[in-house]
Order: sequence, then structure tokens, then C-alpha cells
Amino acid sequence: MDEEQKEQKAGENAEEKPEKKRKTEGKPKKKGKAKLIFFILILILCGSVAGGYFLYGDMIMKKYSGGHKERQAEAQKEGEDKKKKDGVGPILALEPFVFNLSGNSAKFARISLGIELQDPKIMEEAKKMVPAIRDKALSVLGTKVPEVLMDVNQRDEIKKEIYNSLKELFKNSEEIRSVYITDIIIQ
Repeated sequence: MDEEQKEQKAGENAEEKPEKKRKTEGKPKKKGKAKLIFFILILILCGSVAGGYFLYGDMIMKKYSGGHKERQAEAQKEGEDKKKKDGVGPILALEPFVFNLSGNSAKFARISLGIELQDPKIMEEAKKMVPAIRDKALSVLGTKVPEVLMDVNQRDEIKKEIYNSLKELFKNSEEIRSVYITDIIIQ
């Protein structure tokens, strides 16, 4: 009898083991599928966020980090590029300016300027305003010392100052395109 009981228990254990194996084998598959689905969902979410940033990140960053100023600067650059693409407009050549330099009464300068205008109609109006244009330009140039006028790197700044003072004379600030320094002599 002992042998029969041992065989029955062994049979029961043998029967239980495959059932336990089946149960344990089935659970990892479900956990594996759940993990795989979770991983795929996380991957899709990350991909969506990355794609959204790739497409709209610059716009979002500009909106929340002061992009308004950057957009204005870009618009201004585009406007300047458009002016350059339109070609050179009519240029009003002014007679040379002869004036004493600031800080040194013994030195004087002779500078010739050209003013690029938007179109020929404005050129006619500008010819009538030559005395006012010369006055504004002399007001800016008279404050400069010889070192500033001789420095090539400072000339763009001087042209900007003259441009800013001259655009006040015109109805629309876009009527004047640029100021050119065509000649400088300092003695």
C-alpha cells in the first residue's frame, strides 16, 4: 500500500507540475505583452513630443522667450533685403561739406554725401529741401572728432546717425533709403 500511495502522490505531483508550469508559462506571456504594449505607447508618446518640438519648437520658443523682438528684427532685415533687391534708387548728390572738427579748431574736414531715395518723385521734393538736409547733416558731422572720421569702422555708425536725422525731414521714413559717404578729406 505504501507503494500505491507513493505512486498516486507521484502521479498527483506529476499532474500538478504541468498545471503549475502551464499557469506560470501563461503569466509571463501576459506580462510580456503588457510590457511590450506599454513600451510601444511610451515610444509613440515620445515620438509625438519630439515631432511636435521639431515642427513647432522654434515658434513656441520665440513666443515664450521674447520672440517678439526677434520677429521685428527679422522683419526689418527682410525689409532691408527687399530694398536691396529693388535696386538702387535715385541718389541726390550734395555739394561737399567743409566744416571745423570738434575739439580742434585748427583742423577741418571736407565730406561729400549722397542720399539714396525711394523714387524720382521724392527726388524732386528732396531737391527743394537741400538746405534743411545740409543743416541736419552738418549738425551730425560737426560733433565728430578727427579720429572718428578717419576710422573706417566708424563710418557705418556716422551714416546711421545722418540717416536717422534726415528721415525726420521726410513724410515717410521709407522715402529715404540710405546715406553714402563718397569723399572724406581731413586737414
